[in-house]
Amino acid sequence: MYRTSAAPAPRGISSPVLGLRSIVHRRFPKGEHRIDDEFSLRHFQDLTAAYGVAHRPDLAERGNPFAAMAAALITEHDLVAEPVQLGVVAHATPDLDCRLAAPTYLSEVLVPDGLTFTLTDNGVCAPFAALRLASCYAQRHGYERALVVLADQAALPYEPECSPAAAVRGDAAVVLLLERDLGRPPVAVREQPGVVRADVPAAIEAALTELCGPQRPVVVAGPALDPERDLPGRDVRPVAPGLPCTGVWAELAGRGGPLALVDYDEATRDLGVCVVAGPE
Repeated sequence: MYRTSAAPAPRGISSPVLGLRSIVHRRFPKGEHRIDDEFSLRHFQDLTAAYGVAHRPDLAERGNPFAAMAAALITEHDLVAEPVQLGVVAHATPDLDCRLAAPTYLSEVLVPDGLTFTLTDNGVCAPFAALRLASCYAQRHGYERALVVLADQAALPYEPECSPAAAVRGDAAVVLLLERDLGRPPVAVREQPGVVRADVPAAIEAALTELCGPQRPVVVAGPALDPERDLPGRDVRPVAPGLPCTGVWAELAGRGGPLALVDYDEATRDLGVCVVAGPE
């Protein structure tokens, strides 16, 4: 059993130690994993009834579980060729099948005593929290490498309640391989909870100034942000809605750095800012 103590710093603040070694991304076509068997139907009927939500089996009978998407990317790109001690999975909306778990898959492919866990219920800022926590755990335990899996999937047999920014319109995954001592700045993350809409521009500018100093990298902005209103004077690359956990981060794949990634969840009022030097 893993035992931990209090976090080494308040939420949103950590000393980054992991840099981005590589990043891979893929959008997946409609999956073939089925959830119309007797067990799944009973599971979703019980689940939705407990929360007063209508069970809609017509909306989804098959799709792509997070574990399958993670396995496809990790295997295809041989991301665990060297020992990896930590695996974190982050998502904004539920997985497809309760019988499969991406952290369980990661526990099979990481080092035998590696730590794996899932982070959710953070809306579109779940990826920022995942990266911050990965750095915290690496700092505390001396981990050399970590995998962070970000996943979106749209096949759910009910209508989930979420902010427009967190609505999913497709299946996609991003896998980041993080490593110590890459000879360039580590990934720097700031999370700020409780940011009201009117304070978003000032909060973003303060975070970017803190993380970037006089440098003004290209900013990849989530769909809840308006470039002119929220990022005035910045070179902004907006991201279309539909992929709340992977859309912003997919912009890192195949591109050099540095980039600043910014997202805001209007439902939770969480703001996430991340500055990445870029992969190798």
